[in-house]
Amino acid sequence: MKSKFITLKLGLKKNKTDGLLICLSKASTTELIFTLNKFPAAPVIISKQNIIKSNPKYIFINSGNANACTGKEGLTNTKRILNLLAKRLNCNSNEIIIMSTGIIGRQLPIDDIEKSIIKNTFNNYSSLKDAACSVMTTDNHPKYLSKEYKIGSKKIVFSGLCKGAGMIEPNMATMLAFIETNVSINKRNLKKYLHYCANLSFNAISVDGDMSTNDCVAFTTTNLVKIDLKNKNNEKKLLEYAADFFIKLSSKIVKDGEGATKIIKLNICNAKTKTLAQEISRKISNSLLVKTAMYGEDPNWGRIIASLGSINQNALNVLKVKLFINKILCFDNGTPTDAGSKRLARSMKKNNIEITLDLNSGKAMQTIYFSDLSHEYVHINSAYTT
Repeated sequence: MKSKFITLKLGLKKNKTDGLLICLSKASTTELIFTLNKFPAAPVIISKQNIIKSNPKYIFINSGNANACTGKEGLTNTKRILNLLAKRLNCNSNEIIIMSTGIIGRQLPIDDIEKSIIKNTFNNYSSLKDAACSVMTTDNHPKYLSKEYKIGSKKIVFSGLCKGAGMIEPNMATMLAFIETNVSINKRNLKKYLHYCANLSFNAISVDGDMSTNDCVAFTTTNLVKIDLKNKNNEKKLLEYAADFFIKLSSKIVKDGEGATKIIKLNICNAKTKTLAQEISRKISNSLLVKTAMYGEDPNWGRIIASLGSINQNALNVLKVKLFINKILCFDNGTPTDAGSKRLARSMKKNNIEITLDLNSGKAMQTIYFSDLSHEYVHINSAYTT
């Protein structure tokens, strides 16, 4: 048995589904990873407590209101929702994880939400696509995915959904995500695998460099398929498949970034330390000059080099740096190479751009996915609350 989805109309959005209840399978195990923002939303605060107290049976999500920076009233409203759900679903309130997404600083329309919960029968199940639609905010498209893989003769499955288009920055990005597999994984390993995969995916994407107050990624297993994960080859294969799935799902967020027209893959190679590779990847992916050049299909590699050069690190030897755009060498040994070619200019018209910076100073690597910055992004965010 796998998780079931019930879409809800909570009254936050007029005549639209704006809520989701995920009914986790009875034998499931779940782990969570949260935003590092210093102003976590009320549902983040409560869910952090609940995941320590018990293994979740349900995940409840509302869109249209973040319930962030809402003080004691926001916490009280979160508890009211959980207590009412617990009564309706015949479970303890700490067995429910709650997530919210939407505008910051407004109280939930708690009376409308409670009325919706009271009258709902909670027995009309929805598709994965409809579930993904119900949690959208500024997203243009629902984001969901299912994939099958094989380890030996056994078929393993990953499926999931996520939301997010703006306020996207690693640790975490403004997203909510739910991912499920059928592979039996104990709680300790599930947490370890979640952090490993998140660092390659949800913590390696950027749209605008702003970290949300509400991010939460849930990773759950139905524990239906037994695989010997003490066998290192099996574990390696599982992690390879899990990372592939996480990256594919999180990339949908970048592709649907507010106003985005391109998705850019940035590879930092052969850095002296992992910390330096991560610092460079974030600096470049958040550079407004780099992002607008990508939007304008401008092969202005100088913006990338200038952004790299602003890193205050002695571990960076500028004469060793090589820059590739779409596998075309643009800069080497402090000198431009094929940077002005028509081939490079033509390649910038692609929807997917790949930038590689080889620092030739060590063995550390980091890959990050980010979007360009367009006129549409400014339009969307200049009038978000109105």
